[in-house]
Amino acid sequence: MKKLYDLARGTVRLEISGAQPEKLLNFCAENGIEFWDTSPKTDFCVQITVHASNYPLLRSQNGRNCCEIRLIAARGGKSISRSMRRRYALCIGMGLCIVLLAFSSLFVWRIEIEGNDKLSDGAILRALSECGVRNGVFWPSLSSDEVRNDMLMKLPDISWLSVNVHNSRAEVVIHERINKPEIVDESGYTDICAAKAGYITKLSVLEGKALVAVGDTVSKGDTLISGTMDSETADDRHVHAMGTVQARTWYEINAQTPLYETVKGEKKHSKSKYSLVFGKKRIKISADSRNISSSCDKINKLRYASFGEAFMLPVGIIKEECTEYELYKQRIDENAAVERLKQNLLAELKRRIGDGSIITSSFSVSKDESILTVTLRAECVEDIGVQYD
Repeated sequence: MKKLYDLARGTVRLEISGAQPEKLLNFCAENGIEFWDTSPKTDFCVQITVHASNYPLLRSQNGRNCCEIRLIAARGGKSISRSMRRRYALCIGMGLCIVLLAFSSLFVWRIEIEGNDKLSDGAILRALSECGVRNGVFWPSLSSDEVRNDMLMKLPDISWLSVNVHNSRAEVVIHERINKPEIVDESGYTDICAAKAGYITKLSVLEGKALVAVGDTVSKGDTLISGTMDSETADDRHVHAMGTVQARTWYEINAQTPLYETVKGEKKHSKSKYSLVFGKKRIKISADSRNISSSCDKINKLRYASFGEAFMLPVGIIKEECTEYELYKQRIDENAAVERLKQNLLAELKRRIGDGSIITSSFSVSKDESILTVTLRAECVEDIGVQYD
């Protein structure tokens, strides 16, 4: 926009030469004359660009302070108006283009989504389309309140949404809902059972009756703390069992990877195909729209005709680049693969034990003709108790 403003106002390129050309630069600063693109040519010569309306004032300083001012080039301003006086068709065409740009800015041609982590862009765009926000919609007819209410009904995972329209660009800002923590109903009857086999090292009962003791070995599904309380004077009492059961557990987890991988070699050849986009329609220009082969890398680039962020037209071009490579098998770096699998196994073990801790761990590596296998064996301490109704 700054360049268009300068072009409409008109600019001139001047060369200042003399013993002290900096005095004219100081003169510009003192009189509020804006100048830019300053470039020294020699020790006593410098070139600057100013607005055409300031040129007469600078020309009055020609010959003063032992400096000479020479006009190099003039762009825009009156020179454009003079050249357009007899070009009526061009003027009418430019006027129509401006009108079309202004009219196009009343329609949405690009939708940007921000703030979504759980929800995908595709799901949000489908819901927006059902609510009336889609490419080509006349945005002055949209109601932000109606769109927000409809979106909250269609996507319950959204807690807040706003639609901000900037000419042809619609910005959708989303705040996703934070799930409330699970509330434990302490009035119901439950038992605490073993989620996995282990050797009990610590037992803490807050409510209920312990059916095991420290030093016992339990299997998966065994009841550890019962919600049935015995009474010597009345019937058995049923409570919500609560407590923690720390136990030593053992794991053996495997991870595998192929010993050979397919890699790209030398580039054979590449091909570019183009398509035009008018609104929602795509028109293929290239005759062949298929990939060169299955070993191609395919990259699509879409660009719409626009003037900055102010105006956007529903016309664009898609450039599809297909590059074919020679593929061949290569043996992997076994040391790097083993380290990667070890890290993955440790991450999986920590996910399984949650807040527990790892006492000991060891790895073993084996391989055959095509598969590399890494095995993790570990001893851990964790809470194995889970509630069952």
